[in-house]
Amino acid sequence: MGNFITTILSLLNIAPGWKTRIAAIAALLLAVVSAWNGAAPQLGLENAVLAIPEWANAIVLALLGVGAANQPNNLPKP
Repeated sequence: MGNFITTILSLLNIAPGWKTRIAAIAALLLAVVSAWNGAAPQLGLENAVLAIPEWANAIVLALLGVGAANQPNNLPKP
C-alpha cells in the first residue's frame, strides 16, 4: 500500500517547488480573506464580506499536501 501511495504522489509531482510556492501564496490570500470576513461585520461592512467557494480551499490544500509529500523526493542529492 505504501508503494501505491508513493507512486501516486510521484505522478502528481509536476513542476516541483512551484506547486508548493503557489499554494503557499494562495493559502496566505485565503487566510487574509478569512480574517477580513471575520472582521468586516464588526466594522459595519456586512456587504464587504468576500465569498470563497469551498473548492478553492480544497485545491489549495491539495496542492500544499502534494507539495509537502513530495518534498523529500525533491531535495538536492548530496
